[in-house]
Amino acid sequence: MPKKYIRYIFNYSAIVIGTLILAFGSVIFLAKSELVAGGVAGIAVIIQHFIKENIYDYLVAGLTVIFWIIGLIFLGKTFAFKTLLSSLLYIGFTSLFYRIQSFTTLSEYFSGTYGGATPEIGNYILCGVFGGVFVGSGVALTFLGGGSTGGIDVLQLLLSKATKLKESVSSFVVDGLVIVAGIISIQIVGAANAVEWTKALCGILSAFVTAVLIEVVYIKNQTSYQVDIISSEWQKISEFAQNELERGATIIRAEGGYKGEERIILRVVFDKTQYEKIKNYIAEIDPKAFVTFTQTNAVYGEGFKNNSKNKKK
Repeated sequence: MPKKYIRYIFNYSAIVIGTLILAFGSVIFLAKSELVAGGVAGIAVIIQHFIKENIYDYLVAGLTVIFWIIGLIFLGKTFAFKTLLSSLLYIGFTSLFYRIQSFTTLSEYFSGTYGGATPEIGNYILCGVFGGVFVGSGVALTFLGGGSTGGIDVLQLLLSKATKLKESVSSFVVDGLVIVAGIISIQIVGAANAVEWTKALCGILSAFVTAVLIEVVYIKNQTSYQVDIISSEWQKISEFAQNELERGATIIRAEGGYKGEERIILRVVFDKTQYEKIKNYIAEIDPKAFVTFTQTNAVYGEGFKNNSKNKKK
């Protein structure tokens, strides 16, 4: 089987399995325990907390569709297409885990409410930790497949574009606002007791565990990359880097050491989250291209860190 098809199978399998794990963790550990840990799931928990109706999966579906439409309008067709599969799968898997009785029993067992029992603090901590593990692993697998979970990612990307913040920072800001909204909702409904504050803290714990899992599984402590490409299709690759990745490209004219032929080396520096995108595009446009990826310790300039010097008074 050609490598191209193997890559497609891996990517789509990673997106499907990642979305499945994401929905499982969100429903079984977070939704049933009413833990707000950011994302569409957190917003759905907050809304359901107010209306007191058992429609969590419908809320997730509605919010996912709304954010997808916003992404289509403001972020373009490429983003909308990339998130379509995961968005539809997330809606379906969420409804599956939320409505089937066997999964409901499982979630009640973990949350400590099985048989009408009163949950203890340990149950909330357990759900917060394992919810973060499943959600973080699911998101990371989806990213590895070159996809995106959509949903609240739309707000994160819009904030990143509007403020020039890195996507990781905008993600933290948006999820943090959702968690704060969850804490405020406790005050509004007049349920500011020890149990509700425990839920709030466990939601923060879950969000932290999610971030750690994404770091371990997907990012692997890597910061950014530099890629040098020798290819006859260097112009198309340069256009892809500028139009799709919004990264500049440097053209280096070099001479081959063996035959003395003039060659073009295309150099692109990009963020860690864009690694799979450019690697897959190069493989698709020119499988015979000579490509070297180099991990960088620090990159300064537009689109990366500011090269500013701290001044001492």
